Amino acid sequence: MIILVITWKIENSVDKQCMTAWLEEFLPNTFVECENTPINETTIFVYEINHLFDWVKVNRLRKNYPNNIIVPIVAEHLTYSTSIAIELNLQALLIKPLHKSKFLRIVKKLYSSLTEKQAHKLTMLELSQQIPQDHTSPFREAFLRRLIRGEIENEQEIIQAASFLSVDHIPNIVFLIQGYMIIDENHPKVIDANRTITSIFRKHFTNKASISFLNFERYLLLLMRIPSNYTSFKHWSEGVACLLEVIAVLKRDYNIHLFMGIGDVYQQPMQVYHSYSQARKARKKPSVDNLHVRYYADLTKNEHLQKALAYIEEHYDEQLVLCDVANYINFSPAHFSRLFKKETGRNFVDYVAFTRILKTLPFLRKYDYTIDKISTSSGFNTSNYYSLTFKKHVGISPSEYRNTKEILFK
Repeated sequence: MIILVITWKIENSVDKQCMTAWLEEFLPNTFVECENTPINETTIFVYEINHLFDWVKVNRLRKNYPNNIIVPIVAEHLTYSTSIAIELNLQALLIKPLHKSKFLRIVKKLYSSLTEKQAHKLTMLELSQQIPQDHTSPFREAFLRRLIRGEIENEQEIIQAASFLSVDHIPNIVFLIQGYMIIDENHPKVIDANRTITSIFRKHFTNKASISFLNFERYLLLLMRIPSNYTSFKHWSEGVACLLEVIAVLKRDYNIHLFMGIGDVYQQPMQVYHSYSQARKARKKPSVDNLHVRYYADLTKNEHLQKALAYIEEHYDEQLVLCDVANYINFSPAHFSRLFKKETGRNFVDYVAFTRILKTLPFLRKYDYTIDKISTSSGFNTSNYYSLTFKKHVGISPSEYRNTKEILFK
């Protein structure tokens, strides 16, 4: 018979007495209470979460005692934070007010796992079952973050997610969005750019596509489910028209300028993380048809061209001549020039200029370097040529960009 070693981290003595009594009733003579953690025993920590910082303490406990089991008991006002339990790979969780049936269900699960010597992790389904439907957004977000990181391991997890995210709302494509605001007295000041952006997107895509958002500090992820008969977003003319309208409205009415990379479409949920990776890559490359949008599908898959583009990235601040880069990959200049335009959608000089422009953006916003110094250090012959090229690719002059405000999404 297995003896459960339990360490209570509970401030509420009434809750502790109730749980002890329930344990005695359900598993008499099968547990011992211990204030100090035994080194060679598997201990169950029952940890009360009354403050958001308590999750940090739980994480420390998890790292210090990796073989032990932690069962957080979350205060009702912190229900929104319960998805952290999934992030920490915990095996169980309880939410106040405590219920005998739910508590004993958790005990039975843990006792069985210890008997079988298997560590069953807490699932989204188990977690969501404890919480009212109007509080399921934390699970939705946690599931989507795991989805784009490629952490969903099997279809069972997709099925379980149906309790808080229907199959019709699971995304099949990812957009990575960045942007800035121009501070202009002629436009009303935008207090919350993130809220404005997501609101405009929802307004234009209502009844057209299911969309969700994930916030990161310097970029916003738009997760969308487009009609399954399209293999690329650019082929969905109605969706493209809506996207361009969103970009135009934000620029015209709010002085918000968006730039985004768009991944490929993946109908299998467990493959959607590829779209996220592709959107990240696309965002860093020059656009072809529209200043604000870059599709991963447009990026070259030619290994020779990829090698040439990597060379340009590495030597952007040096004098770059087409024949030298062509020679680097053992191509004739004429053949290289034709292939370069075909694969990138731009000629060699234009592509090099855009690459250099990208490299200068941090220097304009973070440092007080002169335009002349920035242009010279990034490979441009004159500051005038730099300014003209900058406005062509970014839409505003370097001086105007310096006075913009980067949008932070978190």
